[in-house]
Amino acid sequence: MTGFVGEKINEVVFDSVEVDSSAVIGEVDKGWSTLTPVLDKATALLCAYMMGGCQRVWEMTVEYCQTRVQFGVPIGTFQRVQDHVIDIVNALDAARLTTYEALWKLDEGKADATKAVVLAKIVASEGYHGACTSSHEVHAGTGVDRGYPLHLYTKKSRSFYHYLGAPLYHRDRMAQLLCD
Repeated sequence: MTGFVGEKINEVVFDSVEVDSSAVIGEVDKGWSTLTPVLDKATALLCAYMMGGCQRVWEMTVEYCQTRVQFGVPIGTFQRVQDHVIDIVNALDAARLTTYEALWKLDEGKADATKAVVLAKIVASEGYHGACTSSHEVHAGTGVDRGYPLHLYTKKSRSFYHYLGAPLYHRDRMAQLLCD
C-alpha cells in the first residue's frame, strides 16, 4: 500500500511463525512489553512532527488571509474565513497540548504515559488532517497550486494520519488501556 506521499505503508502480520528457542529475545509471548515503550516514543515524536506541520499550515493561512484581497478588503475580515482559521487554531492548540503532555510524561516515566501518547496521536492525526482541510477552504484554488506548499502539508497529513496507527486504532487501544 502506498501513502499519499508515495512512501510505502504496510502492515506485517505474523501467523503461525515458529522461532527456535535460541533466537527468542526476551520472554515468549511477552514481545509487546518490549516494543510498547519504543512505539510510544516513536508515536510521540510523530505527533510532534504533525503538530509542527499544523503550526506551519496555520501560519500560511493567516498570512494568506492578511494579503489576499477580495471586494477591496483582506479576506481575513470575512466571518466564514475566520471560522476556518479558528478551526485551525483549535486543532493546533489541541495537538500542541496533548503532544507536550505525552512527551513530558514519557520523559518523566509517568505510569500513564502510554495513555497520553495514545490521546496525542488521536488528536494530532485528526487535527493536522482537519487543519489542512480548513486551510484549503481559505486558500481555495491557490491551495492546490503545485507552486504553493500547502498541498505538500496536506499530503503528509493524509499519510501521517495512518502512520503508527490511525485514530480508530488508538481509540480501541485507549478503551483497552482504560479497562485494564
